[in-house]
Amino acid sequence: MTTPFSRRLTAAFLASLAVAVTVFAATVFALYLVNSLSLNAVGTYANTFALPALVLLVVLMIAGLIDAFGSWWGALLAGLVGGLLGAAAGGLSIAGSGIVKLLDQVVGFYGFFIVAATVVAALLGHRVWVTWIGRPATKGRVAFVRVPAEKLAEGIVTNVPRTLVDRDLADRQWDDYVAALTGSGWQTVEVAQADDQPDSVFVEDAAVVLSKSVAVLTRPGAEARRAEVAAVGDKLRAQGVTLYELEAPGTLDGGDVLVVGKTVYVGRSGRTDADGIRQLREVVAMAKLDLTVVAVPVHGGLHLSSSASALPDGTVLYSSPELDGGLFGRALRVPVGNSANTVALDEKTVLVPASSPGTADLVADLGYTVVKVDLSEFEKLEGSASCLSVRL
Repeated sequence: MTTPFSRRLTAAFLASLAVAVTVFAATVFALYLVNSLSLNAVGTYANTFALPALVLLVVLMIAGLIDAFGSWWGALLAGLVGGLLGAAAGGLSIAGSGIVKLLDQVVGFYGFFIVAATVVAALLGHRVWVTWIGRPATKGRVAFVRVPAEKLAEGIVTNVPRTLVDRDLADRQWDDYVAALTGSGWQTVEVAQADDQPDSVFVEDAAVVLSKSVAVLTRPGAEARRAEVAAVGDKLRAQGVTLYELEAPGTLDGGDVLVVGKTVYVGRSGRTDADGIRQLREVVAMAKLDLTVVAVPVHGGLHLSSSASALPDGTVLYSSPELDGGLFGRALRVPVGNSANTVALDEKTVLVPASSPGTADLVADLGYTVVKVDLSEFEKLEGSASCLSVRL
């Protein structure tokens, strides 16, 4: 997992501050209660525990920067260490003290502070950390796109015969696609053009967005495409997204992943294998996301996205007769010969490839505004509407 430093720093500070202030206030209040509710002693207690609380804050900050708050037991250990060091700074003399005197000081005057630091770090500190790390990385909707490579025509084709790609037309179609995104309120972030990576325009395959703050960098099934991933990861990281990475030998293409509500459908295709699906399940668990990963057999197409996409209301459109629509709950088959790959631009608007008039009519008949974009040059390379962006 890679959490951007700025996000980790802020989370560590907020968690540490919450713990230190709470422990300080609780300790002073507890001593106030124990000492016959004497208001005169409050100032003395506050001065006594100011330094221990500050030391606790610093120790927890350091621990937070190495992700100690990521688990309750890690936070508990950090709180215990911070409490002990804070007590030491406040006057607990470890060197040269007899064990009886040491225990008396710990259990006595500083005991509550140490226990409070341990418990509050594990409960409150961990919760503040997780909440901040899990907050949306960006405000609004962001789409990551990549300018077509000069060698676009050399892109990999697997299930269709190779045909001539008009590079200039592809550029105009890409501009129209980006305009459709921005026209619907998306902020677009361009990943640097990679002329030596023909398929890099199909940026969807490089990353899978699981939430507004968590994404997975994939390991494409085609070895030649693995160099595309790093640049996409850099842009996601710059937006504050926490990233997980797949490890060899598993493979996973982003085009095989379809997130619908709380379900993540993953195509078991020629590009995505069983180990890639297993690792994706592990990421969902590690990130503590309320999502269920469902594997879907893919036959006769490059990716799951070649045969399925989701409308804004969660209804899945699918085209392949070999795809079991019952897997998706609410699903509609598009007319034969039409693509089921669409992009939900907003709650009322759906982008549909111009080459699929039957799909456009079906979507319009369901009450959506349809935006048609000609993507013919990318379709020659088995590309589709969703392939051209990673949407956060």
